[in-house]
Amino acid sequence: MSVSSIHPGPTVVFVDDAQWECFFHLAAILRKEGIRTVRVSVGLKGWQGNSLLFDRHVSLLSPPTPEQLSAILSSEHVTDVQPTESLALVTYAALDLLPASQRSDTWLGRPALLDKWRIANDLRDLGLHAPDTFLVELVSPEQAVAKLSLPIVVKRRVSTGGLGVEIFECLESLENFVSRIEEPREWIFQRFVEGRSLVCAGCAAGDGIELFATYEILKRSYVRGPSIVVGIVSDESVTKNGRLLIKAAQIRGMICFDIIRDTDGVDWIHDVNARVFGGATMCWSVGIDFYSLYVQGLLGISRFEVCDVDEIEEKAYMFPSGWKEVFKSGRASGARILGFEWARQHVRLLGPRYFLNLAARAIWRVGRRARRFWRETGPRAKLH
Repeated sequence: MSVSSIHPGPTVVFVDDAQWECFFHLAAILRKEGIRTVRVSVGLKGWQGNSLLFDRHVSLLSPPTPEQLSAILSSEHVTDVQPTESLALVTYAALDLLPASQRSDTWLGRPALLDKWRIANDLRDLGLHAPDTFLVELVSPEQAVAKLSLPIVVKRRVSTGGLGVEIFECLESLENFVSRIEEPREWIFQRFVEGRSLVCAGCAAGDGIELFATYEILKRSYVRGPSIVVGIVSDESVTKNGRLLIKAAQIRGMICFDIIRDTDGVDWIHDVNARVFGGATMCWSVGIDFYSLYVQGLLGISRFEVCDVDEIEEKAYMFPSGWKEVFKSGRASGARILGFEWARQHVRLLGPRYFLNLAARAIWRVGRRARRFWRETGPRAKLH
């Protein structure tokens, strides 16, 4: 391929197998900043209206090999990549196959943070707390319960957004679940820790420029699902651990790690995600701007003024899924004004293209429900 056929950088590539709103938020922001966006989606059915947010979209029925993905990206100058964890390894392997002149090295520290078994051991080596873990292929359910007690967590070593995570209250149900696991080497047992759900969110742009914030998850869209309401908190100990982790892994770009703070005040890190996270938009809404730092890092700009996060202690709501909570948070007379201001604020961040995409998705969902209703209640359904 000739050099002239390669799109000039910078380009950020998104590789996903699900509808990740945080990916769509970041894509909309990058396009506003003139940064090329490419999406490779895997195994998604139906119309993908979110493709409006990307300069290029490639839809695949099944996960690609590194060679296939590298061929797809062969016309791009890849400045950074945002993959879901389940597709991250193949993505990083594909990038290694591209000529060095067509890619940066921004993501070099991230592969080490994918395997929950490995990262738990690495965290302990750094002097941080991680729940005890055992490999399912080496330890029986009975042995795991004897070592970790009940309730107990079983999770995939590589997973995304709370998927592949199960909690069991009794040995019998645990044994039944484990007996059906097809690839035991891909799963771990983990000690269950009860307490407050905290997140340390950060972004490192290079040249020592970093921004960190801590927030508590107050409400999720579903059990172990994405957060839709968070409370920004000031906690220097969490920030210190975040800086230690980023420095050890030599991370550039966005990262967040999930924490359970137990009743003794011990912070247990149980998940690390070296990619954009849903809380980035919620943090932006209260003045903590990870996006600007990330963009400036991509463009090689080192003039970012870090805000005083310690002075911010507010609730923030995920857009658009937290809209009901926004209306509930205000008095009846002021709820509409509050909701309008919240929406206007995000128009400014995400731009009109994102809202066109949002409207198209809503229309498509309504049409799909109407078609389903017609199939179930229409003349043909009555014949059966």
